[in-house]
Order: sequence, then structure tokens, then C-alpha cells
Amino acid sequence: MVDMSVILPVLWTICFLFIIWKLPFFEVKGFPRWSLMLVFGVKLLSSCVLHYMYTRYYPDRATADIFKYFDDAVGLFTVTDQSWSDFFRILFGINCDIPEFQHYFDNTNHWTRMYEYAPFLDNRFIIRTNMIILFVSAGNIAVHYVFANFISLVGFLLIYKTFEMFYGKNTVVFILIFLMPSSLLWTSGILKECLTTFALGAFVYGFFSLFHKPSVSYGILFGIGILMLLVLKFFIFVALFPAITAFTIIKFFNLKQPVSCYGLILLGGVLLLGIMDFGFHAMPFFESFAGKRGDSINGAIINEARSMLPIEKIQSTPWNFIVETPSALWHSLAVPYLWKWNGMVQFVPALESALFFVLCGLLCFFPQKINGQNRNFFWFCICFSFVLLWEIGISTPVIGGIVRYKIPIFPFLYTTLAMAIDWKKIVAKLSFAKAR
Repeated sequence: MVDMSVILPVLWTICFLFIIWKLPFFEVKGFPRWSLMLVFGVKLLSSCVLHYMYTRYYPDRATADIFKYFDDAVGLFTVTDQSWSDFFRILFGINCDIPEFQHYFDNTNHWTRMYEYAPFLDNRFIIRTNMIILFVSAGNIAVHYVFANFISLVGFLLIYKTFEMFYGKNTVVFILIFLMPSSLLWTSGILKECLTTFALGAFVYGFFSLFHKPSVSYGILFGIGILMLLVLKFFIFVALFPAITAFTIIKFFNLKQPVSCYGLILLGGVLLLGIMDFGFHAMPFFESFAGKRGDSINGAIINEARSMLPIEKIQSTPWNFIVETPSALWHSLAVPYLWKWNGMVQFVPALESALFFVLCGLLCFFPQKINGQNRNFFWFCICFSFVLLWEIGISTPVIGGIVRYKIPIFPFLYTTLAMAIDWKKIVAKLSFAKAR
């Protein structure tokens, strides 16, 4: 008897491999077509690791991210047994937050949540994404993994194509974007990281393509990226905003000192947010971060988080945020520490944290001159990365959360640093030392 629980994900895997092989979009200059197929295969293996991790370390299925959104989607999919009209109203968010629909949501655990700090409910977006996939998965979670890997692969490819505009074909860029272990792992399930990767890829590829070759399709892609980031990870959009503002100003006015422009934009943005928050109380930006930090600390204590950092709650005053900034950046960059990791789950992220400092050291001793538009792009990536690192460090008290929230940074910070290093000089030094 044919086991459809195995056959169905295999069929979808073959389908996506065929798409990768045939569609011109998946052609990467300088690399054979099978290279992306191999990446897709590695990502599928990462799904197995992710599934194993959650089944082993999260005995309560209702608290495991890869299951909880899937289970809620399955619960809501049963609405089709009663009313297709109500199902599609829930799926598209059409006037479904009314008392008459509450009995449908009684089948879920995560449709609503206690704390919310963004304008939109990202958990509902993930549940709805799973609801759409259920049309073709027959409730088989392995099919959802296959879709997640394809979605995130497209996102990483869009990010790679963005870097390709500035650096051309480059193996280092390919490896750092597609094959960072934490990126492979956390984007292999229908989680925020998977969908955020696609959204971020659509955002940056659409944005920079509009400068290179303006078209309606790039504008639509850019718009999709904005909308998805607003829903999924509002704080990522906040981190991107000063970077795209500075890049645009430098591009239009052909400024020769981009670092000054990025610095002024950041300073002006902080002052504006401070005035709006502390002066007019019109935009509680810092208050939201302080609240999120406090609630995250409370949640970590209640859930007895094993990787909680020794940080305290913070008051939403300008001085407290200034004082906390160095430790926030250090935590988001350095943890988990390579000399103090707890199990294999933290060992690989510890290596990735150490890689940042290795790249910084190499950059100090073997810098490569960055010219023209590449300099503007370099500072775009640095600006975006460090604003996001600050947001993560200020608001997140748990190492596991920091590791996951840092995923969007890897393709930009690490790749940008690597491309500013003169690798030929390093090879020449090593060859000279070996010859001696």
C-alpha cells in the first residue's frame, strides 16, 4: 500500500526541483543550475533537523513554533465543513473579528495573544499561510516544510541577486547568503523567519532594481516586500527605513561621503523619534521597546528559559536607552559565546558569532578599497544591520530569541564585511609563509 505521508512531500519536492531547473529566474550567473537544487536539498535536510529539535526539546506541542501555527491552521481549516464563506472571510481577514466567529477561534491557541507591539498580528499571517498550503498538503506537515524551503530559497535568491548587482558572480557571497547554518535551519519551517526572508528579499531586490532598471514589476515586488515586513516583522522595516532613506539621498545627489549621510540620517531619526515619543507622546517607540523587554523577561522567567541573559527591565527614558546601547549591541553580536555554549543547539550559532569578529579582524588588517556605488551599498548594509542589532539587543533577553532574530542580518552584515576584505592579499600572505 502506498504511504501518501511520504509520497506527497516527495512529489512536491520533485515539482519544486523541476521549477528550479526550468525557470530562468533560478539561473545564477557563474554557477551551474544544480547548485540551487543542491541548496534546496540541504534545506530539506535542515527541516528534518528542525523537526527533530522541536519534537525532542518541546514535549508540549502547543508551545512549539513549527507545530502551533500549523495546528491552528488545521483547526481553522475545519471551518470548511460548516461554511466556505466563513472560511474565506477568516483567510482574507474580512470582518471576521466579530462575536459570531468566536466559536471558530476556540479551536486555536495562537490566533490572539496577550502582548502585541506591532501594528499587525504576524501570528495570524503565518496561520493563514499554513491554511493556504493545507489545500494541497492534506494535513501533511512535511509538505509545509517543502513549501517553506522553496519560499525561503526564493527570498535568499532575491537577496543574492541584489548583491550580484554590485559585486557580480562571487562564491563567497553565494556561500554566506545561502549556506549559513542558522539561516538554513530556521527558514526550513513555516515560521516567521521563512516568510521574513522572502519579504526581505522582495524588498531589497525590488528597491535596488528600481535604481538600475525601473519597471512596474520591480515596484510591485518592492511593495509586496513592504507589506509583508509591516505584517511579519515591523521592527525590520523600522531598521530598513533610515538605510533606504540615506541610500536614496546619496544616489540622487551623488554625494561622495556616504558615511556622513548615514550618520546624520540615523541621528536625525533618533532625535525625531525622541521628540515624538518623549516630547509629544505621539509615537511610543521607546516605550514599546521597554515594554517588550519587560514582558519578554517576565515570559522567560515564567517559562524557565534556560538561556536567559542577565539583563534587567528598562525604563523608557532617553538616558536609560543610551546607557543600555553598548551591552545591547554586544549581546546581539556576541551571544552565544564560543567559550560558553550549551549543547549543539548553541554551538553552531556560537561559531557564527565568532565569525563576525574574525571578519572584523581580517578587515582591519586586509581592507579592500570600496569604490563608487559599492560604497553606498556597503553603508546601507552596515546601517540596516546595526539598527536591527540594536533593536534585538534592547528587547530580547533570551539567547535563543537573539539567534533567530539575527537571521535577516547574516546575508547583509557578514557578506558586506567579507566583500570589503582583500582575500587575494590574504592568499598571497599565506602562500609566502608556506614558501618560507
